[in-house]
Amino acid sequence: MKLLAVTAAACVFSCSAFAADIIYNDPPAPPAPPMMPAPFNWSGAYIGVFGGVATGDTKMGIHPTDGDLPRELDQRAGGFIGGAQVGYDWQVNRWVLGAVADIAATNYKSKFSVSDGSDTIKMEGKLSYLGTVRARVGYAFDRTLVYGHGGFAYGKTKQSVDVAGTDFSNASKNRTGWTIGAGAEYAVTDRISLGTEYSYVDLGKKEIYKDDTDSIREDVAFHSVKAFLNIRF
Repeated sequence: MKLLAVTAAACVFSCSAFAADIIYNDPPAPPAPPMMPAPFNWSGAYIGVFGGVATGDTKMGIHPTDGDLPRELDQRAGGFIGGAQVGYDWQVNRWVLGAVADIAATNYKSKFSVSDGSDTIKMEGKLSYLGTVRARVGYAFDRTLVYGHGGFAYGKTKQSVDVAGTDFSNASKNRTGWTIGAGAEYAVTDRISLGTEYSYVDLGKKEIYKDDTDSIREDVAFHSVKAFLNIRF
């Protein structure tokens, strides 16, 4: 009996010790959710280049001073446009407010020819350069920005008037007016964005020639579509 009791006690002791050595591990923690990239922010300065086409109607009004009825001539005009721009944007929630100024060289021009039965008047008008200073108001869908724009436009036009083969006038005129339009821009990287933009430009009406019998006024307004690349800071 003593041997049986000793054997049982030893078994209880050894089983208790074995149980004490068992380690219970917690289940592995679930993987952390992936970090979502922060939304793109359009705030900051930028510089860029652009190029595009312009097309419209140039109107010439011939106003005789001898009592004859005035004549209005309407001619299609067109050309290319290209230049550089600089601007700054401020983003508030998803709204983006900005200001941009640009300057462009152009070969936009129109030609007219009219005859009064005895003489032929030939006129040519060219837009040498175009600049704008505009406000932008847009809405951001992360890296995509859609916006409207508008503001002040200015430029210089050159005109030539030929009457019956004689060069009567070669002059240039500084022009001012306004512009309005819309565009879209996409941030390819945090520093580079690409976009396209439509603009309507009106540089107003101005007298380009006057003599004893006639006064000629030129009205310049056109549409432009351009693509651009901006580098952001």
